[in-house]
Amino acid sequence: MRIRIPSPRKPAGDDRGASMVEIALLMTLAVIVIGVIATSPLSSQFNDGIREAVCRVEGPECNGETWVEHERPEEPEEYVWTFSGVPWDGEVSGSGNARVALEFALNQVGERYILGATGPDVWDCSSMVQAAWRTAGVQIPRTTWPQQGALPPVPRSDLQPGDLLFFHTIQSQPPPSHVAMYMGDGMMVHAANSRRGVVIDQFAGNSYYEGVFVGAGRPPHSGDA
Repeated sequence: MRIRIPSPRKPAGDDRGASMVEIALLMTLAVIVIGVIATSPLSSQFNDGIREAVCRVEGPECNGETWVEHERPEEPEEYVWTFSGVPWDGEVSGSGNARVALEFALNQVGERYILGATGPDVWDCSSMVQAAWRTAGVQIPRTTWPQQGALPPVPRSDLQPGDLLFFHTIQSQPPPSHVAMYMGDGMMVHAANSRRGVVIDQFAGNSYYEGVFVGAGRPPHSGDA
């Protein structure tokens, strides 16, 4: 008589070795995938996106400056007046020293704006008009407040080419905070801001510039200085 001896059954927990191998393989695969992502451009883009979002909201230091500060313009008119300039036929009005000053200013159209710059190819608003009149042989102060204080006021009805136009563009500062040079025919040339640079804009009929206009001054001719 044949006696069948039953095969011993594996205990329920005997497949733990296989499970551990599978877990180890999955962990290894996950490490490889994470490593690939970390060294790919996707990681840099993701990190840059997170950094930009945090910097915009909280304004921490990012490469020495905050994103908020980096994006804040020097001249608030960037928010309300974004026209890149008006067409100009190339005709220079005025005579004598005023014409010389205007020719200098108009030759700067297209140059860059940086707050505090003094040329010869990067300007802010007041340094550009100072250099223009200096070329014409007339010395005027460097910044807007002394410029307006040093020049005889001119009524708007009597504006002439070469006159300086003063504006209150930064409400947190005392006026004037911006200056332009009148060209005649209701137009002006000025170093507008960091995004637009030196441009020609319409003054007469422009609701923004007329709204922040605070006065005009006339630099003296070199013979009268």
